[in-house]
Amino acid sequence: MFERETAEDFGAGRPYAAEWDRDHPRMTLWRAFLILAVVFLLFTAIIVGLGLKYGASFLRVNHPERSDVIVVLGGGWDDSRYFKALELRKAGYADKIVLDAENFGEKYGTNNFKLASDFVARSGVKNVTLCPVTHGSTYGETEDVVRCIAPLKVSSILMVTSDYHTRRAFDIFKSRLPKYHWSIAASWVPLEPDGSRRMYSDQWWKDRQWAKTVFEEWQRLIWWNLVDRWKPHLVYQS
Repeated sequence: MFERETAEDFGAGRPYAAEWDRDHPRMTLWRAFLILAVVFLLFTAIIVGLGLKYGASFLRVNHPERSDVIVVLGGGWDDSRYFKALELRKAGYADKIVLDAENFGEKYGTNNFKLASDFVARSGVKNVTLCPVTHGSTYGETEDVVRCIAPLKVSSILMVTSDYHTRRAFDIFKSRLPKYHWSIAASWVPLEPDGSRRMYSDQWWKDRQWAKTVFEEWQRLIWWNLVDRWKPHLVYQS
């Protein structure tokens, strides 16, 4: 009697069991999807938070060392890189300065190389060598630099560039020109190109121009690490 009732009960419950068996996989997949969605959102929130806090400061490297020569990279919004080099020379980091300046793309009858030449001549500063830059990228500028410093017979170089540009430039020059010992110093620009005050690195997203600078520099840094770093002609031979 007991066995018969158990069998009947089991038989009566089978439609419900079959329905549970049919719906259970769907519920499991739905729960898995929710868990993955929550994990993804948390991961995204962490990445965004870290990006807002460290997105700009990560780009900055500032470890100057005493060297045979100071090389000021071309580009930048003003002449703060050059004056940072003069400051470092006065502090005894090196006696010679090589100043890179773009020797292409004339505007109003002149270009940066001509402007730099006139500026250095008027200032009367000694031991400053002008280096004409013919490439429009930091990767290509390594070829201009090695051409200009070859006659100086140096082994250690202190590079100066804008703070947001330091990490990528430092990595590129070390990778392409490993025969030299490199160190780097960051110059800081207090004003944006439009004249507005520059935001500090932990508040970079509050200013449109600085946010644009950080975003574009991250693009270039990613491109360097994913593409240019792996080119077969990575190390430029002078």
